[in-house]
Amino acid sequence: MSQDPIPQDLGRRAYAAYGEVTGGRTHDGRAMPPWEELGEEIQAAWTVAASTIFQAGVDSSAHGGGR
Repeated sequence: MSQDPIPQDLGRRAYAAYGEVTGGRTHDGRAMPPWEELGEEIQAAWTVAASTIFQAGVDSSAHGGGR
């Protein structure tokens, strides 16, 4: 069984979605910096979090756990 590739831009997309919901503000009310200014560590954290959730959805669908 082949596994779907994880999109490379998941972290960026998740960060953008967070910004849409929060009006472009961080958890403490400051303006969110652009993705390019986050630094590698924070970009990696967003990417790992988003990739983990993406993979959970793939795994769930593969095992009949979808809605």
